[in-house]
Amino acid sequence: MNTAQNNTYCRNQKWNFCGFDAFRDRIASQLALQGTELSDDETSVLLDFYRQGENETYVLAAFGY
Repeated sequence: MNTAQNNTYCRNQKWNFCGFDAFRDRIASQLALQGTELSDDETSVLLDFYRQGENETYVLAAFGY
């Protein structure tokens, strides 16, 4: 199983917590502090950022925060 398949597998299995879930949760909690919720469309964009190895600060800046 390659990395992309593994990330997709982790997202589809709610009982398996993987690196992307942790990344998404950190971004979502930072957005919540700003009064914004993470949409499903943004989750797919986050997966691209995660696969590229971008850090949370860069991603938040890309979202305008």
